Amino acid sequence: MGRTFGRYVGLTAVNPTTALYFAALTTAQGATLRAGAAGAAFLAGVALASLLWQQTLVVIGTFAGSRISPTARTWTFRLGYGLVAAYALKIAFPLPAL
Repeated sequence: MGRTFGRYVGLTAVNPTTALYFAALTTAQGATLRAGAAGAAFLAGVALASLLWQQTLVVIGTFAGSRISPTARTWTFRLGYGLVAAYALKIAFPLPAL
């Protein structure tokens, strides 16, 4: 389970959407977060939420990974990678406003 947890932490750390979200949030709340208590509470909240999210993904991944057939696993990988590719294209080539 430790290896799976490390993989999910690594994937979250390199997720550009997560990084951009927290960069925008901290920039917008910069004045508020400069106070020691508010900044510490924000950091603790982000760390706890991230840890809980990682643990949830690890448990679901461990549970499902041992019970999904190789064929189903192949299709879930294809679906997941397809969704990521579609999302990347949507960001790279936004639809024109009508």
